Parts: sequence; structure tokens; C-alpha cells
Amino acid sequence: MDCAKFLTSVTKRRKPSIIREWAKRFIETPNGISLANGMPNTKTFPFEEITVTYKNGIKGKLTGDELSYALQYGPSQGCIPLVKKMRELQIHLHKPAYNDWDILFTSGSMDGCNKIFEMILELGDPVMVQVPTYNGILNALAPFAPEFLEIPQDHNGIIPEIIIKICKERIRDGKPLPKIIYVNPTGANPTGTVLSESRRKKLYEVAVTYDFLILEDDPYRVLQFLDKKPTTFLELDTEGRVLRLDSFSKILSAGIRLGVVTAHKEFIKKLTMHMETTNIHASSMSQMLLFKLLNTWGQDQLEQHFNEIQRFYRERRDIMLSSIEKHLSGLAEWNVPQGGMFVWLKINEIKDVMELASKKCISQGIFIIPGHAFNYDKSKLEHHLRLSYSYATPTEIDKVLTFFDPILTSFIY
Repeated sequence: MDCAKFLTSVTKRRKPSIIREWAKRFIETPNGISLANGMPNTKTFPFEEITVTYKNGIKGKLTGDELSYALQYGPSQGCIPLVKKMRELQIHLHKPAYNDWDILFTSGSMDGCNKIFEMILELGDPVMVQVPTYNGILNALAPFAPEFLEIPQDHNGIIPEIIIKICKERIRDGKPLPKIIYVNPTGANPTGTVLSESRRKKLYEVAVTYDFLILEDDPYRVLQFLDKKPTTFLELDTEGRVLRLDSFSKILSAGIRLGVVTAHKEFIKKLTMHMETTNIHASSMSQMLLFKLLNTWGQDQLEQHFNEIQRFYRERRDIMLSSIEKHLSGLAEWNVPQGGMFVWLKINEIKDVMELASKKCISQGIFIIPGHAFNYDKSKLEHHLRLSYSYATPTEIDKVLTFFDPILTSFIY
């Protein structure tokens, strides 16, 4: 696949950094001596040792060269041993069907999304986005003033036939086809939908037919509640048209701020050049802590951790659904989330929920997100609320919905 045709003029003008390249080569050279880079001397840092204790009681310790690495500048693509480890993990999890792929560590998946949009989108370009979608993505797209092409969802996720219809109409009308679609396929934020297997395959076929890229933003993959793990677009990809985003925020730590882009090597090269002039690299400390964790646990312990997370959020989901059923039956409609952290609640008999969420609920100390946050056009009337079951305790969930019942009833009637 010709990656260059998807790149913006700004991206094509990016140049690699000699300083960053020399820094990477120095790290890779045994017994190398550097007078090249302005790296602060680690002897001046006020840290002697960093110790972390994992939930299974095993301790991880950073000392000596590992601590020095964690406190120092590193390669823009990512910590060299961690990049190797992550490649192995992606092969194990997704088995990419082509060879010319690579990875890049970013400061969270939102950082990766922003850099991908800047790499692909010119000002005013058409872009396909599943709707409703995460507010952060909509805000990241706004500066590009895109022609926003909405791809709606039902209980099985986005509908490929609508993409086909849009593409055919644009060809008929002589309009440019979109270069990319943004998809949050598993436990989508805010709807909790999981894109069905048949639709995943159909969407990839449509992407090949109409020659666009798929931005697969998949932070909730571990948080899915189906009997069988969904196939990822990276697994389906044979041409390098999928840019996959993984995040450690939901499965290890939100504050660690690490995400991973897996994509065709040519896209990773351009994203790395962008990283060189912005973040320089993702946190060396976070990367080293992740590397130690992956090495200490191994694949079996990691899978066990994933299973525990899945059970935890499924239980919280069921607690919230039980409370919603108890307090909001007849007042609202909802689907059972198949993954993620949210229930997408449609309030009956209300034309717009903004006043309910922003005044009635907040005045009672109840914080919920109105559906407007997940629309590109925030002025549209919205019937939906997003309720998160991820953070509140079971007692707090029931308390909120107990309070919410009379608030909603009085607001409607």
C-alpha cells in the first residue's frame, strides 16, 4: 500500500532529528562514549532506588543502569527493550497478517490519536467518525475544521452499509473520499457497544474498496464481556491500512500515560519524527516500570490480571444495571453494555437533557455527562446521558440512582 498518499503536506516536510538518531545509536552501542547529546549526568539526580510492589507481593526494583535509563532521555520510538517486548506482545495478541509494521510508544492513546490526525488530515478534509463518540476525539478533530461524516451505531456498533452509501454518493457528486475513519470498536465510549465480527470484516472490506485508513482506538479491549474476544482490525489487516491504538490507562494505570500505536512502518517513521519535535519520547520512567512489570509477570500473570479486570467491571456493570432497572424502569431506555465503563441512557419524555444534567443533578451533588458531549454539533437536542460504573462504589451507584429517580420524575412531570 502507498502510505505517502495519505500524508499531509506538513507531515511530508518533517525531517528526522540527527540528535535523536545519534542518541538512539549511542544507547545501542556497547561501551559507547558520547560527546554528542546534552544529556544531564545521572549522578546529579537525587534518586538512589525506586521500588514497586505488585499485587501478587513480588517487588520490582530500579537501580543502577535501569534506574539511570528510567531517569534519562531515551529513543523517541520508545525504550529499546520495551519496544521489542511490545512487538512480541502484539504478535501474540493480534498476529498481524503482514510484515511491514512497527510500534511507537506515546504519552497515552490520546497523544497517538492527535498525532495520527495531524499526519493524515489537511484543513477541511472529510473524516468519518462513529457517533456518538468520545469527547476528546471530537475536540482533537475540531482544529482541522473537518467535513464531519457521521457513521451511526446500533446495538452491534457502526453500520458499514452507511459508509458504502456515503462513499458512493461522494463519488457520484465528484467529492473527495475520506482518507480515514475513527472507530472505537470494543466497549465503545459512550455506548458500550462491541462491533460485531461480521461488521468488522465488512468494514475492512469497505476500507479496501474505497481506499481509506482505519484508526482502531481500542482502550477497552480487555474490558469486554463477551464469551469470545473480538477479532481486531489489526488481525484483519493485510495491507497496512489499520492504525491501532492500545492504552495502558484502563488496565495498569491512567497516570502512567502510556499508549502504543501499531501501524505500517512508514506511518510509524512519520509519527516518530513528530514525536522528536514534541514530546521527544513517552516517559522513560513509565516505560521502564512497564518493562519491569511485563518481565516479572510474564504472559500468564498478565492474562490473569486481564481476567480479574474483566470480572471487576462486569460486576460493576451488573450492579448499575440492577439499580437502573429498579429506579428508572418506565422513565428511561438502555442497552446492556457489552464492554467498557458506561451505560448509555435514553431519557423518555424529555426533549433535551442539558438542564437536567447541568442544574438539577449537580445541585444534588450528582455528576453525570449529558449526551451533548459526544456530538460534534453540541447544539443538537440530546435525549441521552452517560453513566459510568467504573469508579463509584456499589453503595454510591445505588445512592445516586435512588436520588436520580425523584429528580427525573419531577423533571418530566
